[in-house]
Amino acid sequence: MRAFTAALDAACRAALALAGVALVAMVVIVAWAVFGRFVLNDTPAWAEQVAMLLLGWLILGAAAAGVREGTHMGFDVLRDLLPRPLARVFAILSDMVVTAFGFGMLWFGTELAAGVWDATLPTTGLPSGVEYLPIVLGGVLITGFGAEKLIAHATGHKAPDETGPHPMVSDA
Repeated sequence: MRAFTAALDAACRAALALAGVALVAMVVIVAWAVFGRFVLNDTPAWAEQVAMLLLGWLILGAAAAGVREGTHMGFDVLRDLLPRPLARVFAILSDMVVTAFGFGMLWFGTELAAGVWDATLPTTGLPSGVEYLPIVLGGVLITGFGAEKLIAHATGHKAPDETGPHPMVSDA
């Protein structure tokens, strides 16, 4: 279990790092597009498409990390009001749903990417399937992070979101 958790910790950090790089790159590209439009009077055609691709990587990388660290949106009011044994059942059910959702993202995102891979994005020349790769990667990560939580429930260990703030994402 320790090796699995260590691998997922590295994957979580990599997803957050990728999301951070995507954010910085997106800001630079949008700034360049605005400069091109209003100063040079020549908007780069590729800028909007690349910024949208980066947005997908940003959102799904950060969302997957949020699933692992428990910082994603949730509706825990009912679960918090229930007696501890029943709240645990709801926590397990919630983690099962999240894991299944991640697997669905992986499965259907792969089908989407494969289905349009032969087409080309006009402004970048990249295969159209590239637009769906963030869904696939997010699905892989969410499935892995959900499985980690389910294994923790089954073995009596604490899941990463139960051990306190993660050093990379905190309220500070």
